[in-house]
Amino acid sequence: MDNLLSWYQLEPGLAANFHLTEGGEFFGSNRSSRDISNAVDLNHLKKLRSQADAIVVGGSTARAEGYKPSENFKTYVFSHRLQGAGLHQLEFSNDDQLSEQLSNLKELHQRILCECGPSLLNKFLSLQRIDQLFLTVTFGETTNADTAEQIANRVLRLDGYRLDRYEAVESSALTLWRRA
Repeated sequence: MDNLLSWYQLEPGLAANFHLTEGGEFFGSNRSSRDISNAVDLNHLKKLRSQADAIVVGGSTARAEGYKPSENFKTYVFSHRLQGAGLHQLEFSNDDQLSEQLSNLKELHQRILCECGPSLLNKFLSLQRIDQLFLTVTFGETTNADTAEQIANRVLRLDGYRLDRYEAVESSALTLWRRA
């Protein structure tokens, strides 16, 4: 795992990891983020996962990415359908219930990593529940902090968040966002 950034560290609380392309896509032709990921993004995702004691995803992400139980962390899935043995199902029907579910998770786990799609992530962001957002934007050629920020704001509801860290590694812009 070359080129890992020292500041890519989960702090206690609720963090999210998300990946976008230069065009604002968050999944490829197979409806999976694997189609758009590269070695830089994957290595940093592995680093964050190694620090988490819980992972949170949405049902669509769990199905598209083939989530399975892990020995290293508990996996929680927000879904109205049971996802599979060993995955812990959570449900909500309004923002208050979602906030309550997230509060309960924070009582059970010290470092929670959200790997959900943009719909659920935007709910978490609009409720100001994400403490750290690790966002990778993959470019075709030259990375640029201003462009990475513009792309992020097209897809994610980042009102109330500020760009805290930016670093270019190969063709990827690695960013860290925090509540303002």
